Amino acid sequence: MKIGLSEQFNGGNRGVDFAIGAAQLAEGLGFEEIWFPEHVVYFPDYESDYPYGSQGQAEVHSLRGKMEPFVAIAAMASATTTIRFGTYVCVVAERHPIHLAREVATVDEVSRGRFDFGVGVGWLQGEYEAVGVPFAARGRRTDECLAAMKELWIAEESSFHGEFYNFGPLYANPKPRQSPHPPILVGGNSPATIKRIVEYGDGWLGYTLEPDEVARFIEDLDGALSKAGRSLDDVQLMVGRRAKEVSDEAWEADARYIEQVEKLGIEQVVLSPRIPLEGYEEKTRALARIVGLG
Repeated sequence: MKIGLSEQFNGGNRGVDFAIGAAQLAEGLGFEEIWFPEHVVYFPDYESDYPYGSQGQAEVHSLRGKMEPFVAIAAMASATTTIRFGTYVCVVAERHPIHLAREVATVDEVSRGRFDFGVGVGWLQGEYEAVGVPFAARGRRTDECLAAMKELWIAEESSFHGEFYNFGPLYANPKPRQSPHPPILVGGNSPATIKRIVEYGDGWLGYTLEPDEVARFIEDLDGALSKAGRSLDDVQLMVGRRAKEVSDEAWEADARYIEQVEKLGIEQVVLSPRIPLEGYEEKTRALARIVGLG
């Protein structure tokens, strides 16, 4: 079982120096990957409901921003050698595919092929409105953006003509280091997530699910993949888990969860321990020991 970390890199005391140190520490302890949650902007008040529980909602409402993931990943990747990095998740429909494809390809090159492209449609309507993108068609826009990005990554001379994006012929470089492109891992727990994995994805990023819910999702995904002539062997299966608190007891619960979902075919569990700055290294080492690393 591979174990990843989802961490907050907000600038200031949790800026680039902290990020590089955290990446080097995680690499040395045997964590597989560092994942970046993302929102482009935050707000004083929220009309949209956070879909993944009250604990996460309280955190989102208390935050005011995070560092841009691709730039931060490039800095961390340059200071490490083996640990992977990913977005959990990038809200792709808020960006133009030409810009985003170039950013992803560049960070894949800078990391020497250690990047996983986690994607999602997002839930925060105000964020879409702030960047001038309609919220209502976000699912179709996400699918089209992914299709356009694949064209930009794979074709020597790229063209795309769709409902939302039209371009080409043109040259889009650099190409990603990983072939044909970094793994596209689709975040979410819904039937639309399954459809998106089948059509565009190389894996699944689930979140805050109990083992029985994980089992049902994998069963449904397996059926949908089979109908499309694909197999579970074609995709990576990952789930994220938020610790209830910063304590040995909470991390022991994480360890039990890891054992349960490993039996279901999950390949990586992404932990969100949200360790404070004070005692960060000591507590991260304790987490690694409790969940079976090192």
